[in-house]
Amino acid sequence: MSFVPVIEYIAGLVVFGFIYWLLDGILNIFKGLGVEDSTTYSVYPLLTYIWFGLVVVYLVFGGIWLVRRYNEADMQGGY
Repeated sequence: MSFVPVIEYIAGLVVFGFIYWLLDGILNIFKGLGVEDSTTYSVYPLLTYIWFGLVVVYLVFGGIWLVRRYNEADMQGGY
């Protein structure tokens, strides 16, 4: 049984974590400057919802991809 698909899936999570780390640092800079308070309708909640949605989509469809990858014929237990 190959662990390559699991490593690929975890690598995707690492990429998401690294991007989150970068964007969180940038967001803290903007919060420190008070930019998010300058308008009535802030963009930050929308971007937070989009980011959370992307992570959920990756977790759900990445998990489906991972299961399907193990069911392929070239894997040990495939059809």
